[in-house]
Amino acid sequence: MSFRLVFESGGTLQAFSLQVGESTLGSEASSDLLLTDPTVSRRHALVRVLAESPEIAESPEIAGSVEIEDLGSRNGTMVSGRRIDAPTTVEVGAAVTVGTVEGRLEAVGDDDSVPAVRFEPPAKESRATAYAPTTAFTGSLERVPLDHLPSWLSCLETGAPLAEAAQVAGACLFETLPCRSVRISSALGGLLYQAERELGPPASGYPVEIKGPSARVEVELLAASLAKRNLTLVESASRFMALVDGQQVPLAERNEAAPPKGPSPATVVPRVQQIYEDAARVARGEISVMITGGSGTGKELLASYIHRASPRSTRAFVALNCAALPSDLLESELFGIEQGVATGVSPRAGKFELADGGTLFLDEIGDMALDTQAKILRVLQDGEVYRLGGQEPKPARVRVVAATNQDLDALLAADQFRRDLYHRIADWRVELPTLSERRADIANLAAYFLKREASKSGNRVLGISKAAMQVLMDYAWPGNIRQLEREMARAALFVERDQLLQSSHLQPAIREAVPVLREPANGSLKQRVDRWERFEIEVAIRSNENNLSAVARELEIGRSTLYRRMKELGLAGES
Repeated sequence: MSFRLVFESGGTLQAFSLQVGESTLGSEASSDLLLTDPTVSRRHALVRVLAESPEIAESPEIAGSVEIEDLGSRNGTMVSGRRIDAPTTVEVGAAVTVGTVEGRLEAVGDDDSVPAVRFEPPAKESRATAYAPTTAFTGSLERVPLDHLPSWLSCLETGAPLAEAAQVAGACLFETLPCRSVRISSALGGLLYQAERELGPPASGYPVEIKGPSARVEVELLAASLAKRNLTLVESASRFMALVDGQQVPLAERNEAAPPKGPSPATVVPRVQQIYEDAARVARGEISVMITGGSGTGKELLASYIHRASPRSTRAFVALNCAALPSDLLESELFGIEQGVATGVSPRAGKFELADGGTLFLDEIGDMALDTQAKILRVLQDGEVYRLGGQEPKPARVRVVAATNQDLDALLAADQFRRDLYHRIADWRVELPTLSERRADIANLAAYFLKREASKSGNRVLGISKAAMQVLMDYAWPGNIRQLEREMARAALFVERDQLLQSSHLQPAIREAVPVLREPANGSLKQRVDRWERFEIEVAIRSNENNLSAVARELEIGRSTLYRRMKELGLAGES
């Protein structure tokens, strides 16, 4: 069990995770636990966490203890309502008052204090265009992939402006190259980044200059002998600036346009990867697509990807939920309407007309009435549409991507879906797996959604704790990806700034749910038993951090038996 101090000041909660050893608490910027309140002294108190020792713990579940010592502060320190003048042990749940700031000591489960996913700290919003952070070079090219490459990739993914990219590239060059100065300017002449070191008067410096289509990168290396080894990084910075500015690869050098980037974060599940690879191929043609799968599995996301990967990508992508409207309103949305059809009705184009030359995504098409299905078939066959009450056809040369969460085969068998329409819009049929069937993606999806939602509210979250991740991995997610996304949006509002998302931040229905099997319970008895055994071994491997000796002891089987069953079940682990 670990500890944290939680304070409330001005309506804002501050939570400090405590490490074994001593931490200073005060208003001074260098304090380990910084409380910026006028009643808190610069060095107000010392918080001491003693190493774990069951002998000093009143409860075996909470090993170790916390002491607090006032450092002669102006306004004093109080524990459980009593002012202290000597090192005092603080019980879990006890009130701690520093100046007038009230707080309490909390116990945190070990797995809720250990990150399963840790977010990188946000990049500085801006850098000075000229500064001298050091008088000697201490950097290394080894820092490029670990410290700087993620920022380069982030700029490319988010479409950062050229000025922001220059700050990222310039800082990388200046902090990793043996150089006197770095200067990046736009192709139009404006200064984007400049930094230099105070190394005394110039001696044997060696200037390197790369002129790209978007920016000029100038670096003064400390010696000519360093140019050959470090020139590649300078060239890469110039190419990076061009990519950010949309200059990319000249068209003459392209053999074939690459498919667009898939959804973020990228899936690690082979089945889903194959779906998107196939979708990129299908997108190049004109065949229609039928996407099936449960609600919230990402059907519209796949439809949008197909549109972006197709020759129609420069035209409109229009989406309509067919289950959200009654038949009469659905037809006016699909086909449009002319003035005079009903009192107060203004003429407007329908979705078919708006999507002319592009892609029309018809979500939940299985809920559509049979007579509406017949009208859609006619539009697709003719490539034109008549608005309700209209006499003149409008162009409607669309590619249809349809989706449903219903059993299409059952609808066809019951004559509740037209076979002629089905064969017109289901040239390629693909089923998206549920989130329970792609559990390897849960960690990446949860981290992506949490970080995104926290940034929307201005919160800064450190990551997701091991215990919280265990809960997320074990939950069934009946609402699939959409449910996970909404849960992270809700949880992001309850995580204290600079803290991990913990299991306590998740809804009770999720925390207390019974862990589910990784696959649906179908097949023979042996197949079902094998799936359950695989699940139990996976849980034990994860809880014992891949220590197979500990796994064997927990499951009360021999190591050789464990190895054999893991091999038979297609599992792998580290001893």
